[in-house]
Amino acid sequence: MKKLLFISTTLGGGGAERIILYLVNEFAKDKNNSVTLLLLKKEGNTYLDSLSPQVKMINLNISGRIRYAIISIIRTIIFVKPTTCYIGLDKLNIMLSFFIPFLKIWKIQFIVRETNVLSQQYNYRNPLIKLSYKIFYNLYDKIIAQSKDMQDDLIKIWGIKPQKINLINNPIDIQNVTKKSNESTSFYLPKTNNKINLVAIGRLNHQKGYDILIQRMYELKPNIPFNLYILGEGELRPFIEQEILKLGLEPNIHLLGFHQNPYPILKQMDGIILSSRHEGFPNVLLEANALGIPILTNRCPGGINEIILEGINGISCFFDSKESFQNGLKLFLETEFDAENIKELTRKRYDLSIILPSYKNVFNNEQQ
Repeated sequence: MKKLLFISTTLGGGGAERIILYLVNEFAKDKNNSVTLLLLKKEGNTYLDSLSPQVKMINLNISGRIRYAIISIIRTIIFVKPTTCYIGLDKLNIMLSFFIPFLKIWKIQFIVRETNVLSQQYNYRNPLIKLSYKIFYNLYDKIIAQSKDMQDDLIKIWGIKPQKINLINNPIDIQNVTKKSNESTSFYLPKTNNKINLVAIGRLNHQKGYDILIQRMYELKPNIPFNLYILGEGELRPFIEQEILKLGLEPNIHLLGFHQNPYPILKQMDGIILSSRHEGFPNVLLEANALGIPILTNRCPGGINEIILEGINGISCFFDSKESFQNGLKLFLETEFDAENIKELTRKRYDLSIILPSYKNVFNNEQQ
């Protein structure tokens, strides 16, 4: 029997956590697998209700920073003695890599999933950081990159051996997204026919580029009437609220907070807008397309050039340029997107049934 251990800070709140949920539930279907999920924190586990009862769960209930609990994590790995250990958290990825030579005593296969384009997050010009990744990240048996941008970044900037990298796009559970989109919601769009209604979904932090987005939307007034709905919470909420007030955008930009099920709101929109400075492979765009909703996105590093089929499922442009953004929005508004075609293309490219076999190949040491 194969013993699989998955490690995550929490099971809820983001795309990386949903991927882990998909994986543990899928592998638990096989009676030849013993699947254990190691969670580090007690709070924020909003996806637990969807966890298969066949998955064993351990929660370390860490209250402080993860780095202070690294010994507890290692002890748990040794206790479980998995045949394969999967980690998909930025900071934990590099921290655990220092201990892999010791843990190899138990003949564990270590698989790591990178969640972002690393050079956009860390100072790769710092020789100590760069050397740490080059030496220790290469100790992992396999590294999963979500996008070509991420794969190229790992090889060219961080010195990761190409043969260790497996390029696998993110999967989405289209059936579940569609089902949840039909659930009742307290939010319904006002009955206005003269405004474009856009939604942005994601944590309110620097990476997501809401400061840029608010400025670009301000520059549209009064030429293009719009409503922008932002779903998410985060440390920049006070700043974003202040900017909205300062620019007089309260009638146009609405902060709706975090929604565990954003899909009933998403399906009411004319489009989803993504202003991120960088991404991994944004699940929220795939989920929008699964509902037939087109995308207007910043052309940032992290798989955007793979996701967007220009004029078919969305439009990409450069949000740091007023001219590029306004031209992109104009093209977006003029394009007659085919919702059913968008849904079908998304199913063929990113459905669980399409992507999960690639993950199984990696876990089973089969050639990609």
